[in-house]
Amino acid sequence: MKTINILNYQGNKASLMPFISKEIDEIANPGDTVVDLFSGSGSVSRGLKDKYRVIANDAEKYASIISASLLIEEHTQEELVDLSNRFNELFDYHFIRKIDKSHVKLEEKLVSEENNEGLIELYNKIPTVWDASSGITPLSLKNKNKYDLFEYYYAGSYFGLKQSIEIDTIILAINKLEKEDRDVLYACLFYAMKEVVFSKDGHMAQPLNIEKNADRHIIQRKKSIIKYFFIKLKDFVDLRVNKNSGNHIVYNENFEDILNDKILKYSPTVIYADPPYTDMQYSRYYHLLNVAVNYDYPELTMYRNAFTKGLYTEGRNQSKLSQRSKAKDQLRNLLEFSKRNCIKVVLSYAYPENQAKQAIDRYTVTIEELVDLAKEIYGDSLVYLEKTTHNHANHRNSTRKKVYEYLIVCGHEREVDEENYNVRELKKVLNSIKPTSRNDLYNSHLYWSQKSFNIIDELIKGLSKRNEIVFDPFMGSGVTILESVKKGIDRNAIGCDVNEMPLFISNTLLGDMFNGKAREVLNQFSSDINKFQKYYETECEICKEQATISKIIFDKPHRTNNDGVKIHSVYYECAKCGKMSKLPSREDYKKMLFQEYETNTIEDIELIHNSKIAVGKEDRISYIFTPRNFMILDKLTSKINSYEYSNIPKYLLMSILHLSKISDTHSNSQWPLWIPKINCVEKNIITTLQRKIKAIEKTIKYTQKNYYPNSLVSKFAKLNSNNALMLKKGSQHITREDIADDSVSLIITDPPYMEQVLYSEYMQLYKPFLNLQFNLDDEIVVSSSPKRDKTEEGYFDLLDEVFKMCSKKLKEDGYMCLFFHDSNLNIWVKLINILEKNGFKFVSQVHIKKSKTVKNILSPKKSLNGDAVLFFQNIKVPLPKVEIDTEMPIIEKSIFDQAKILISASDHGALSTPELYDNGLMEVLIENGWLNKFASKYKSLVDFFEDKLIWSKETGKWKIP
Repeated sequence: MKTINILNYQGNKASLMPFISKEIDEIANPGDTVVDLFSGSGSVSRGLKDKYRVIANDAEKYASIISASLLIEEHTQEELVDLSNRFNELFDYHFIRKIDKSHVKLEEKLVSEENNEGLIELYNKIPTVWDASSGITPLSLKNKNKYDLFEYYYAGSYFGLKQSIEIDTIILAINKLEKEDRDVLYACLFYAMKEVVFSKDGHMAQPLNIEKNADRHIIQRKKSIIKYFFIKLKDFVDLRVNKNSGNHIVYNENFEDILNDKILKYSPTVIYADPPYTDMQYSRYYHLLNVAVNYDYPELTMYRNAFTKGLYTEGRNQSKLSQRSKAKDQLRNLLEFSKRNCIKVVLSYAYPENQAKQAIDRYTVTIEELVDLAKEIYGDSLVYLEKTTHNHANHRNSTRKKVYEYLIVCGHEREVDEENYNVRELKKVLNSIKPTSRNDLYNSHLYWSQKSFNIIDELIKGLSKRNEIVFDPFMGSGVTILESVKKGIDRNAIGCDVNEMPLFISNTLLGDMFNGKAREVLNQFSSDINKFQKYYETECEICKEQATISKIIFDKPHRTNNDGVKIHSVYYECAKCGKMSKLPSREDYKKMLFQEYETNTIEDIELIHNSKIAVGKEDRISYIFTPRNFMILDKLTSKINSYEYSNIPKYLLMSILHLSKISDTHSNSQWPLWIPKINCVEKNIITTLQRKIKAIEKTIKYTQKNYYPNSLVSKFAKLNSNNALMLKKGSQHITREDIADDSVSLIITDPPYMEQVLYSEYMQLYKPFLNLQFNLDDEIVVSSSPKRDKTEEGYFDLLDEVFKMCSKKLKEDGYMCLFFHDSNLNIWVKLINILEKNGFKFVSQVHIKKSKTVKNILSPKKSLNGDAVLFFQNIKVPLPKVEIDTEMPIIEKSIFDQAKILISASDHGALSTPELYDNGLMEVLIENGWLNKFASKYKSLVDFFEDKLIWSKETGKWKIP
């Protein structure tokens, strides 16, 4: 489609119209009404006008005029030619009367001579409103109203004197014409002003310094406003061949002021919204255009007793969307209005590709916040994300900014190809989102290796349908289960775990959070535990009043006893003096090393010896707590057991146990039974619990809003819609009675990785306090504990049994998404062999980024940070073993060539070890049947890379030699 460019507009979407219109075409029918809520330069409205009735709106007057000129075609080609002639006559008549000034003739002479110094001297002599000594004021000009605003406001800064008079005369001529003729003419004026203005990038935020930009100043001053005006008017004439208004409508209002009957009476199908996402106000860049239209001789803006550097005037529109404190609420209002009135929304969002080089600190709302907000309001299944790459023009500069252009589509469920789910497209979606495991539900507890819920959401939506069954045989904290039955996703879910704590987490969230007495129990618990604060009292060093300890930093050289404990600092909060710290008193030692109490409820169990997780022979649970905290935990446990409804208080205690034990200054929770020897931390359990109570209140609210009550069922036959069934057993023991064969549509699971996380042994932290049982015998794990017979051979034998069961339960051609990461290629060989033996065909693999782990920071070359999702399809029959006779040099060359392709295609010409594993190389090895042979020579891909690629310690990535 031919179009007319008016401005170098920030975020102009003209080149993105194929991308935008494709998405709108999928959710709207020809003839429907589409609202372009922030129309800006009008490119989207123009691109949609031939297929839909468009309602364009913008709070900026100039923007609504541009949209009207492009959208509402009131003139035929012949009528535009006539308008051009009538305007020309008016302009010539008035311009001849205004131009005969000595300063104008001198300016023309100096410009032709390229005498910049002379121009500066001339402009300093020209009287303006900015010069208090001139006696010229906005009021005096307004009273005379001789159409000389630009002459006295902007001559010698944004524009030359003659150029300013041209602008004034054009506006005078426009205002002599009928109102219906003005939009096109103003649009032509805006174009001319943009081409001629002496400012950066074609914007009008502030004029450039004449001395520092002498060459450019001369170039701009040689340009004629009226010349560029008629160039653009000719574009309108050439483009306009017939009348075709299409009943389009243009508003000039703040967007929230038309979210009512003004647009509802037109029954819109879609609202397209491209609001500002940064704190940079659009009116700052284009305020001169509004001045031209309003022409009301505006008052001048003062800042620190001087006029604003950009020569801004009073009354500029200040969008709330460009204010961090208000932007999210504004967008919430838009989405809630649209959801309430059954209107679909398409949100545009541009974000830099290279966040390290392009500033992102000025964004008022992140893409993650926006997607989460949309899903909160519309529901997960009615929100999806599309992405493309785009170059933002830097206008008069040579560089371009690479950005991702996102479209967040709300109110429409993306159709899934039931015959052949597209894993390739799903991988694109997974690559476009930032993984997160934090929201008001998951903030309520901690669990090891917890998966990102938004990644799980996409897997569920991409590979299953509503009311189908999603199964997780290693459910852990229950993310797969919880996301499957969430409102908007609406699947059934089955989870299984060998230990009781995972079931307790999900049962509490899906069951007890709906108990009518939940908040009452929370309030009672909060009140009851306050009496235990007395054990954390200390004397304020300043006022000598009683204060409350928040934490103590100390050394504990002996794990098994408290001999040699040395307190470094006591941190406390005083009602009078605030937060303070001090050296310990004798009383502080006495209270922390409390020796006069015997536990009544907690059993001081002996821990299973395993040096790999820092548990020595005959270590007991009490060794990892200070005596004071162990005593308080005993009292808390006793109190919790006295409640009729105790699950929520138990859940609270579970959520802070890792913070109650002795920890390091980082509260390193990945090592639940380990304690440091120096710089140990004892935290105030009661204060920690009170903070967690506030978090649980948010969890209750979140759960009741996003989940259905009574979703838990006790057996498979009761699964109906949005139901969850949880099984407590080793998944290798699941029977037909537990889950019917061929009933599951999708499996998403994260099996334990060898000896990386010893879940059952970690559960020893929770058993004495919560009485949650753990199962050492049926756990599928490798453990170096001398008290457990858990070998690597046994681990793979049990995995074999589980995947055999999974193949029976999963429908034919159904998908299994397996989270798996290991650099050891022999481990991959064993895993793939087991899966293929049980009828699972490898399909693809994708890398899911994560923040760096400690291991990855210490050893980034060999460690695999983040997650890898492996996609397998259940073909129900064992895959035949094929002998591959490819020579090793050919395999090596193929892997090296593929590595070079991946690295060359990356943003920075470098990739990390896990990115190379997950984004193509393992796929090549597996799909070609080369994995066994390659693994016989190389222990890991890193061993292969060492001689072929260059490792950068600075970036932690591989480069091509």
